[in-house]
Amino acid sequence: MALTSVFYDGTVTETDWAKNRGGVPDYGVYGIHDFEVKPHPSIPYAVLVTAGKAHGFGVTDTAATDQVVNCTTLSSGVRWDLIAVRRNWQPALGGPSALVAIPGGASAEIPAARKIGPGVEDDQPLALVKWVGGLSAPQRIIDLRVWTGNGGLFAKDDLVRTYLTGVGTEVNINGTVWALSLGAMDAVGWVKTSEIGKVPLFSVGSTLDGGTPPAGTQFLTQSGTVVQTTNFVGAARLVFPSPFPNGLVSVQLSSGDNFANGRGTTITPAGGSAYGSSGGGDRASVVYEVCAAGGALLTDRTHRLSWTAVGW
Repeated sequence: MALTSVFYDGTVTETDWAKNRGGVPDYGVYGIHDFEVKPHPSIPYAVLVTAGKAHGFGVTDTAATDQVVNCTTLSSGVRWDLIAVRRNWQPALGGPSALVAIPGGASAEIPAARKIGPGVEDDQPLALVKWVGGLSAPQRIIDLRVWTGNGGLFAKDDLVRTYLTGVGTEVNINGTVWALSLGAMDAVGWVKTSEIGKVPLFSVGSTLDGGTPPAGTQFLTQSGTVVQTTNFVGAARLVFPSPFPNGLVSVQLSSGDNFANGRGTTITPAGGSAYGSSGGGDRASVVYEVCAAGGALLTDRTHRLSWTAVGW
C-alpha cells in the first residue's frame, strides 16, 4: 500500500496543518514505533517499515500498514544499506513519497548516494541495515529516526549527527545532549552540552589517573560512606561502586565516625609502590591508611569512611 502524503502541491485543509509537525525541525517521526525498521520475518533480503507517520521539510507521510522494502542480494562481504523516506517535489504536484533502500559500503555510515535537496528530492534516513554475504536476514539495524517535541530532538544513535546539519540543532542522544554550533572563524561543529550523570568543572588541574582529560570533558562524581576494618598495617581499600571509565581527578577521604570514636583520626591515601596505582587512587579504587591523632597507624581498626571521588 502506497504512502499517503500531505503538503505537496494540492488541496490542504486546516486540519492537515494543525496535525502537521513538518517544517522545523527538518525530520522526525510521530510515535515511538512509527516508521521503525525491522527484519522481515519471511522475505529474504527485505525489511519492514512499521506503520505510522513521518515528516520532513513540510511533508507528512502516513503508512497505514507495515511497508516492505526490498534490498539487493549480497554474495560476499559486508554492505550497509540506508532505508529512507524519499520525497520528490518534481514536477508540480509532486509526491507521494516512497520508501527506498540505498546501497552503501562496508562501513556503517550514510552513503553518499543519499539525496539531499528539500523542495526537489530529499531522503530522510530511517535506519542503516547490515547485510553479510550469504545471509539473507539483516545482521544489525541502526535506528536513525529522530523524534521532535516542544523544545528539542531525541535520537537513539550518534550517527544521526551526520545528517542533522542545521546550525542551532540540539539533539538528545540517549542522555547526551549535542548542539551544532558556530566556533572560531565560524567553523561549524558539534559541541556536547550535557550528559546525564555528568557535570562540567570550571577548571581541572593534574589528575590522579588517566592523564589529561580531553577538552570539553564532563565529569562523574561518586560519593558515599562505608564501614571497613584496616589490616595488620593499618590500611584498607575503598572500591568505587562504579569504576570511572577513563580516569580519576581527585578523591577526598575523611572519618565518618562520631566524635568520641573518631576524635583526631585522619584518613589519607596510602601512597607508595606496594599498592600500585591504587595507593594514590586509580579508576577503580584507592588504598588508604587510618592514623590516630599522634600519627600512629591504627591496625585492625573498624571505622566509618566518608568519601567523594571525581573522575571521567
